[in-house]
Amino acid sequence: MKAKSLLHIYTCDIRRLLIMTGLVLFFAGCKRELDIKPSSSLQVPSSVADFQAMMDNTGKFNVLGPFAGTLAADDGFVTDATWNAAHLTARNAYIWDRNLFNDNVLNDWSYAYAGIFTANVVLEGITKYGTNGADWASIKGQAMFFRGYDYLQLAQEFCKAYDEQTAGSDAGLVLRASSDLNIKSVRSTVSQTYQQIISDLNTAVNLLPVNVITKTRPGKAAAYAALSRTYLAMRAYDKAGLYADSCLQLGASLLDYNQVAGIAAISFQRFNNEVIIHTTMTPDAILTGTRYLVDTSFYASYAPEDLRRILFFVPLRGSTYLNFRGSYDGTTSRLFYGPTTAEMYLVRAECNVRAGRINQALDDLNALRQKRYKTVSYQPLASADAGVVLGWVLTERRKEMVFRGQRWSDLRRLNKEPSLAKTLVKIVNGKRYELPPGDPRYVLPIPQAVINDTGIPQN
Repeated sequence: MKAKSLLHIYTCDIRRLLIMTGLVLFFAGCKRELDIKPSSSLQVPSSVADFQAMMDNTGKFNVLGPFAGTLAADDGFVTDATWNAAHLTARNAYIWDRNLFNDNVLNDWSYAYAGIFTANVVLEGITKYGTNGADWASIKGQAMFFRGYDYLQLAQEFCKAYDEQTAGSDAGLVLRASSDLNIKSVRSTVSQTYQQIISDLNTAVNLLPVNVITKTRPGKAAAYAALSRTYLAMRAYDKAGLYADSCLQLGASLLDYNQVAGIAAISFQRFNNEVIIHTTMTPDAILTGTRYLVDTSFYASYAPEDLRRILFFVPLRGSTYLNFRGSYDGTTSRLFYGPTTAEMYLVRAECNVRAGRINQALDDLNALRQKRYKTVSYQPLASADAGVVLGWVLTERRKEMVFRGQRWSDLRRLNKEPSLAKTLVKIVNGKRYELPPGDPRYVLPIPQAVINDTGIPQN
């Protein structure tokens, strides 16, 4: 197979991968650029500093997360004018049309595989040059974390929702253990995909330090959080709760929203105390705070004393709708989707109530709500009914995790439970679109260029 074919797996949009000052790997999306011979003066990465610089490429690992699932979900909506002005992929992701990722604008598949490629380059370099030092172990842990984290994001869009009965035959991802572009692309199964994710993240847990110097680097808590998300997507609630608990044992700080001013255009600071690792979605224009709107009915689900009502949302001038201003990125241009301690409280609460541990679930639920409601009016929730408490937890998750990039995954797993399944409805230019539970469109199509060049089966 030609090297050109596999470049679509890794990247079609990023022409050069900047690794560090003075080091550039020429990594192109076309055959002509591959034919250019690299300069003999280019430095070959071999030291701890070299490989750490590669892993500190935030443009590769931290700010190009998947966005199509958020557009396809029901966190917000866009006006007809915004939809009409958007690029093809954004328009079609929003209405679940199959023509996605074919307009050479943004590509969730390629961006994620670009990160996986870089992680594999680092892992191969460590095998060749590394020693047993703690710094080398940390870098390996970072590479394993981001490879597993990228696979997890890809699985939520390009694989069927995990089902233990069919995971062994459902089509999974292309799993890359090498940076060699000439290795033939073959799709794994969903079961193999999740086994790879879990293996990578478990390795990361054992290698990563507890403390990190910046929240763009993963530490042990980030690996636990990613494992918790993985098992939640698998509906393996016992393990999802276990890893959420492991994460919180390393740090359980919550922001007290009573102490957040809420008068600026953006309510929250980047790298705040709840952030476990900082990652954001690809900044597509349609998802900016001024275009991606909040419906008044969803806004009404927040009680008047719920401080998220004012910290997450601001009225759109001249409209009855609202803008979102609650991104933990600290901007209106990027939506934060990294795990937080608040998310882990909610995962642990959900898993506890599903296991019949109602009091523990209420402890976590009320610990979070106490930091989200006005102090003078806060009242803890109490019930002995597991169904009621599960409803409270899922409602709280819906409100806490809005615009966090997790709603698409939640819809996929909760649609497996008839009592929690939901049909999505959107109206665009007067036309009604529906997405019922279990619809094949919950699995997004792989970019056609990848199918053409590699011959892997399309979803």
